[in-house]
Amino acid sequence: MASHGTRGRSGGRPTLEQVAARAGVGRGTVSRVINGSPRVSEATRAAVEAAVAELGYVPNTAARALAANRTDAIALVVPEPETRFFAEPYFSDILKGVGSELSETEMQLLLIFAGGDRERQRLAQYLAAHRVDGVLLVSVHADDPLPDMLAQLEIPAVISGPRSAGETLASVDSDNYGGARSAVEHLVSRGGAG
Repeated sequence: MASHGTRGRSGGRPTLEQVAARAGVGRGTVSRVINGSPRVSEATRAAVEAAVAELGYVPNTAARALAANRTDAIALVVPEPETRFFAEPYFSDILKGVGSELSETEMQLLLIFAGGDRERQRLAQYLAAHRVDGVLLVSVHADDPLPDMLAQLEIPAVISGPRSAGETLASVDSDNYGGARSAVEHLVSRGGAG
């Protein structure tokens, strides 16, 4: 016997099919409305939106990501011991900045520590299974094998602070020396140091 309430099968979440039946349209039309396609009339869009509201339908973002061959997840990989990560304000600033940029998106942020060989091997297996769409690498040392591993796995990656002038991964860096010099020059010009 079909359920006619606001809940889906077995009291679970309402399904796409139930929204389609309530709106009197096909499943594909509901999908187009939810994904913002312009190929839907205003009357149809209104009917689908009303059915979504009545049933309390919530799109399954995991299913949508799977269909699009995406995970909607970014990994922040830190090749340092956890104790160092939580002791240094630098890392919390990085985490706040990344979180702030992702807050307006559907992307999830995963924090992964990979300071030792065993952790790197686990990370390689995790990434090889395509469980993230990209990686942000912070606090990478010159001899760290993680960037090369990411390049081999063909995972989109950005490194914070290149290992050398010949870095092959996309990188962002801050000019600490130049910034300090500019700060001192500013203070000197205002008579604040000398």
